[in-house]
Amino acid sequence: MGWLAVGPPGALAHATLVRSDPSDPCAILSFSRLPQLPQADLPCATGMVLRQPPRFVRLYFNERVDLIGRGVRVFGPGGRRVEVGPAQISGTEVSVKVNAAEPGTYRVIWRVVASDTHPAQGTFAFSVGHSSGPPAGMAAGAGSPARPTVGLALQTLARALHFAGYAMSFGVIGFRQLVLVPLSLADDVSSERRLWRLVGAGVLTLLIAEPLALVAQTTSLGAAGDGPFDLELAGGALDSSFGRVLAQRLGAAVLLWVLVGAVRNTHIGEMQMAWAVLPLGAVVALIDGEAAHAVGTRPAWAGLSINMVHEAAMGLWLGGLLGLLSIYRMPGIASRRGAIVARTTRIALVLVTVLIITGTVMALQHLTGLRDLAATAYGRTLLVKLCVLAAGLAIAWAAVSAPVDGRPRWWVREAGALLG
Repeated sequence: MGWLAVGPPGALAHATLVRSDPSDPCAILSFSRLPQLPQADLPCATGMVLRQPPRFVRLYFNERVDLIGRGVRVFGPGGRRVEVGPAQISGTEVSVKVNAAEPGTYRVIWRVVASDTHPAQGTFAFSVGHSSGPPAGMAAGAGSPARPTVGLALQTLARALHFAGYAMSFGVIGFRQLVLVPLSLADDVSSERRLWRLVGAGVLTLLIAEPLALVAQTTSLGAAGDGPFDLELAGGALDSSFGRVLAQRLGAAVLLWVLVGAVRNTHIGEMQMAWAVLPLGAVVALIDGEAAHAVGTRPAWAGLSINMVHEAAMGLWLGGLLGLLSIYRMPGIASRRGAIVARTTRIALVLVTVLIITGTVMALQHLTGLRDLAATAYGRTLLVKLCVLAAGLAIAWAAVSAPVDGRPRWWVREAGALLG
């Protein structure tokens, strides 16, 4: 932690356009520390007026990106596409050759996906010789995000479903293996049936989350004039870092489906096969790190490893709580409820400790100081998460102090806080 605190990077979000050539005065002012001017005072609609036509349009990002479809589209004054050949990537620079000999205003529209799978897009203009109206058939705001709120909501829902499915599948299996098996309670038919139904619901949730994530990504990248589901955007998303993570998640969910079926239908070696599911949970948590800020840490393996442990602890805590709620009132384990609760509580304490340590280390990777907790979107989101976590811990403590029959009510509230 001391090593991480020596020189943490700034609390930056995902891929950001740092500058462009031809330059965009609006973007330059928005990323600088100079006092902001009203948009009406800036030539945002026409951009800078160039005496000579540029041969290339270059975009410079704060990190390496993947292109969505052609990545960069440039429309001339007549509304015709003027790119010559596909866009090229060299490090953090994206460039495309253009034929911009016609005088007037050109509009550049770009769409990319960051290394952490998050989409980014934007548009700017430049003029050659003199400014003019927007390219024929194109409104001044064309290319700007059309449904940013809908896209964000769908991304949030897909991500929540994925994490809930992770807890219901891997977390519940972890509860069975770490709590019920050591207490010799894994042979009760009724509780086993209920646990495996919960695991099956988790697998189904994992499978549903990925198509929804693709729709969310396509919606987030959509612009004014695009249809509700653009096949070109979907293909570009699947051919990016987002698509690779989506494929890995789907493959892991299908493999989990196969393993769960094998465990439930095979009595010989069932114990060993059930244990084999937990390493797959670690792999899924590692894959999820590729779609999070962890992929931007240095060294990358350290960020991915810490994120993996963090997510696995979350899944086991929430999954253990869901598993406990599902079987707590089953007659077959009534005489061993105290032992089950005691063992689940001890494991939960370890998981909470792991969550706090790994969460602190990950925060140190992205925050330059305490003021970032209020000054950056990342910091404010982290503050909200900490408040919800504190509420969950307070509810858990209340459950420990409550009468035995009243504990499930507190556990339901704790599960709700963790899902939140």
